[in-house]
Amino acid sequence: MTSSELNHLQSLLPLACALADVARQRTVPLFRTPLEVIAKLDDSPVTVADRSAEASMRELLAARVPDHGILGEEHGRERMDAEWLWVLDPIDGTKSFITGSPLWGR
Repeated sequence: MTSSELNHLQSLLPLACALADVARQRTVPLFRTPLEVIAKLDDSPVTVADRSAEASMRELLAARVPDHGILGEEHGRERMDAEWLWVLDPIDGTKSFITGSPLWGR
């Protein structure tokens, strides 16, 4: 990694923190509440919390770094050929989230 790339990566840290904050705002209020659970094509579960968090994260990325790519678990791929790519998994441990277990991450 070049020093220019490292500097750019370091400049993205506040954005990464803002993405985590957005995910928290969309998921924590829904934790341990009744949610409809939908099975994705691979039979893994998804909820409105997952989808809402990722949608909000994508909005933030579009506003701040519109030339970056996104690989999202819930809403697919955008600009996969971009120099910088964000991988979004808004709730890591959706099954734990659904069951009310605190063993999930945002």
